[in-house]
Amino acid sequence: MAVKVIMPKLGMAMTEGTVVKWLKPDGARVEKGERIAVVMSKKITYEIEAPASGILRHAAAEKEVKAVGEVIAYIAEPGEVIPELERAPVAPPTAEVPVEAPAPKEILATPAAKRLAKEHGVDLSQIKGTGPGGRITEKDVMAFVEARKAPPPPPRPPAKVIPFIGMRQAIAERMTQSLQTMAQVTITTEIDATELVRMREQLKGEFELTYTDMVVKAAAIALKKHPLLNSTLIGDEIHLLDEVHIGVAVALEGGLIVPVVRDADKKSLREIAAETRRLAEGARAGTLTVDEVTGSTFTVTNLGMYGVDIFTPIINPPEVAILGVGRIVEKPSFQQGQVVPRAMMHLSLTFDHRIVDGAPAAEFLRTVKELLENPYRLLL
Repeated sequence: MAVKVIMPKLGMAMTEGTVVKWLKPDGARVEKGERIAVVMSKKITYEIEAPASGILRHAAAEKEVKAVGEVIAYIAEPGEVIPELERAPVAPPTAEVPVEAPAPKEILATPAAKRLAKEHGVDLSQIKGTGPGGRITEKDVMAFVEARKAPPPPPRPPAKVIPFIGMRQAIAERMTQSLQTMAQVTITTEIDATELVRMREQLKGEFELTYTDMVVKAAAIALKKHPLLNSTLIGDEIHLLDEVHIGVAVALEGGLIVPVVRDADKKSLREIAAETRRLAEGARAGTLTVDEVTGSTFTVTNLGMYGVDIFTPIINPPEVAILGVGRIVEKPSFQQGQVVPRAMMHLSLTFDHRIVDGAPAAEFLRTVKELLENPYRLLL
């Protein structure tokens, strides 16, 4: 009896997946454990292995969406017939009833236009008249003849088509939902990151550390002091969350993914740095599980490495806020009556104004600013 190959459940939130690509053609001999297909949830891709040896029979086409648990293929014995894959009988064509053709519509044209059309072999039914009542004039015929003489436009080069499925589709759905269901406001502040830069240079000799790691640690501390920014709206209730799970946006070639640093408030800066590095490597390698990219309560996104100063990040629902990080730029600053160079950086906080007002949002942002301007507090 044929063995079923089903769409796997790659995480608690997954309900359906897409068959991205078949690695073995329909009818090919496969061995147990051999990779036969690539499937995609709205977060990650996954390679399916054959559950048995035999003849692979496709039950789903490439790019087809299947619910979790649905059959996408069978592993059959040689010569085995699989009833589910047999084609349904085609109904015989019904007898056609002759329909009387409608009478041809009268074409309104001036005598001169008719004569000119006959000279040039032009079908008047192809011309739109500009005369009274839509009558075709001699001028209309000449315009049609001249247009026909013009060389055809050069063919357009073939466009590169990017399938709007999987991760790209998930991003579109979530961002559209976010903007349509929330009252989003963005506030910004500029911080003096001089000490932040100095501390990172000192700690880089001990462990790998990025500015994003330091912002994540600062945000985790600030969220415990300002719990409204670490909440979610369920029905008509605002739930303040005990856990601080911070998502860190990672850019991929095909889109964006947000791995989650769980319990960031309980991790040291060194532990956060190690976790963000592990998650980023897994994101780029496509090895993260669905559970590693879901469940965040707050998100940090850094576009500073792309030369961006200030931007308006979009909230990742069901969260209520997201913190954007800009680049660090050296600027002149007044210090004790003298102009000295200082490393400056912008932070952009987008929050859901239905839940958080401007003042508490600003207080949260000020706490993050104070922590990053006095970064040794991140080590406590």
